[in-house]
Amino acid sequence: MNNTVHQEKNKTWIKIKHMKKAFGAEVLFEDFNLEVYENEILVLMGPSGAGKSTLLNVIGQLEPYDGGEMLYHPALFEGISVPLPFVFQEFDTLLPWKTVEGNIRLVAKGLTEAALNEVLETVALSEHRHKKPGALSGGMKQRVGIARALVCHSKILLMDEPFGSLDREMRLKMQDFLLELQRRTGLTIILVTHDPEEAQRLATRIIRL
Repeated sequence: MNNTVHQEKNKTWIKIKHMKKAFGAEVLFEDFNLEVYENEILVLMGPSGAGKSTLLNVIGQLEPYDGGEMLYHPALFEGISVPLPFVFQEFDTLLPWKTVEGNIRLVAKGLTEAALNEVLETVALSEHRHKKPGALSGGMKQRVGIARALVCHSKILLMDEPFGSLDREMRLKMQDFLLELQRRTGLTIILVTHDPEEAQRLATRIIRL
C-alpha cells in the first residue's frame, strides 16, 4: 500500500482499524487499516479482484465487514439524510421517467428552488433541468449523480469507476470538472479506477490494493 503524508490540520472522516472482509472461505482483507481525510481525493487502485469496489461498498455501508472497526467522525453525518452517496460507472440510479430536476429532488425532500438552482449551476446543468436521462450525455448523467451528493450536503462522495464508460474527451472534461468542484467545495472524494493516468491526474493520495 502506498500512503503519502497527509496534513494533520484536516479531519479524519473515516478510520478503518484491523478490518476483515471475507466471502465464505475467501479472505479479501485481513487486518486492513486506512484513514480517510477531509478535503482529499483518495484513489483506490489495483487489479480486478483486489477488492476496490468491495472496500468502497463497505465504507458506504452497502456491505458488512467481518471484523475490526469502522469509525466515522461525528460531523460527517450532520444535517444529511444520505450520508455517503455513490456515483457509479453506469447510470442505473437515475429514474428514466424523471427529469434532471426530479432526480435531484428525490434525495433531498423539501429542497428550495434557490438551493436547486445553485447546485444546477455548480454542475453546469441549469439549461438541462427539464430533460430526462435519455436525452443526456454520459457526462451529464454523471453530473446529475454528483449534484445529488451536493444537495444532500454530504462531505464525502464515493465514485466507482465513474468515467469508465465515457470516451476519452468526455472523460478528461469530467476529470477537470471534478478537480474544480473539489477545489471549490472541499468535498472528500474516494474514487475507484483502474486507469493509472486518471489516478495520477486526480489523486491527492493513492492506495494500491
